[in-house]
Amino acid sequence: MTIRAYKQEIRPNAMQRAELNQYFGAGRWAFNFGLDMISKAYARRKDGVNYIGVSKLITKLKKTSRYAWLNEIPSDVVSQKLRDLDRAFQNFFAGRAKYPRFRKRKASASIRFNFDPRHCGKVKAWANGEMVLPKLGKIKLTEKLPAGMPKLITISTDGTGRYYASYAVDQVIQFKPKTSSMVGIDMGLNHLATLSDGQKIENPKFLKSLLKTLRIRQKSLSRKRKGSERWKYQARRVAKVHARIRDSRRDYLHKATTAIVENQDVIFVESLHVKGMARNPKLSRTIHDTSMGEFLSMLRYKCEWYGKEFIEVDQWYPSSKTCSCCGHRLDELDLSTRSWTCPKCKAEHDRDVNASRNILAEGLRIRAGSPDFKRVENRALASNQSLNGSETRINEARIVGEPKIPYGTGSRGRMTNSRVAFLMLNSEGDAADKVVEKTGLQEEV
Repeated sequence: MTIRAYKQEIRPNAMQRAELNQYFGAGRWAFNFGLDMISKAYARRKDGVNYIGVSKLITKLKKTSRYAWLNEIPSDVVSQKLRDLDRAFQNFFAGRAKYPRFRKRKASASIRFNFDPRHCGKVKAWANGEMVLPKLGKIKLTEKLPAGMPKLITISTDGTGRYYASYAVDQVIQFKPKTSSMVGIDMGLNHLATLSDGQKIENPKFLKSLLKTLRIRQKSLSRKRKGSERWKYQARRVAKVHARIRDSRRDYLHKATTAIVENQDVIFVESLHVKGMARNPKLSRTIHDTSMGEFLSMLRYKCEWYGKEFIEVDQWYPSSKTCSCCGHRLDELDLSTRSWTCPKCKAEHDRDVNASRNILAEGLRIRAGSPDFKRVENRALASNQSLNGSETRINEARIVGEPKIPYGTGSRGRMTNSRVAFLMLNSEGDAADKVVEKTGLQEEV
């Protein structure tokens, strides 16, 4: 069984939208009320109040005339927001986040409902393809409901006025047919991805294509008085441009990654540090527009879903400036150089295609390093360890349930070349057969 998340648009009627907006406000109030109570209790009396104490107090407040309106709100809305507050404090004390802040009233908001499988009415309605929520009734859907029962349903809205339902269900996902094919992928800016077989996936650059429209609408928004009706209308127009960019990009990435996973059995990629790459002020916008991290994330979980192998090569591996034919490595290679000729074997290389072939070669060497490889998530890790009295960066391929296997070291964390993998890609005859027998990849090669 695999937990699969869904997010689909819903179409509530006018009455349901009004009630949802009321629930959004109640959830925001519960979060802010709990945060204010906990903060003041600690500041005044050094008293540690948790979300359970806040929940008990809110239950008592419902009996008063001032807070009688809380009886019109489903209890799930308040309790789930208090759980969010408790999780925010846990992250703060664990050092993962800053101190919780008060929630502001804005166009985007979300609430959660418990979906108890013991509730016969909800279960029967879900089995019939209908979504029934507390005090809202039947919600109009835009897509069919999947098989399986969710435990929680999150209702959210964005700045464009659209409403969504998000949930997760346990499903049995069928593996894709085997193709006996392996590929290395090099990420880039001119092209979203370059495959080792020479195929290049274009980078549509959705933000760049709508940047002029976005600037015009944002300038118009800046001239409006904040909070006025015209400001709200123009803010919705700006949000629609952002939503169009976001939806187009996600749709394109899903189609591209699904096509790769369906046609390849083993996928090798670089473990990119996108956050660090985006610190370049000249390339940050293009890097974010490319969505490299989302692309790799989709490849990773789709490989896990469909029974394919996903292996990452260390980001410091010099894939671009290493000749994929003879293994010669250049000392320097500028980013502006898109093609180059190997000074040793005189082979002409396209920068991205050459890098993807080197990623495939290094990935094969990592994969061959395991005596019993399993189809699970693989990550190229780098950890500082002391070797022979000196600080050396050890590059490893981790397989869940198997011991860590070092596959080479190099100066400044760069991996050494793999002659075995180069022979596998470029040799013919007896030499290649011997390498295949040595690595035990007869079926894959």
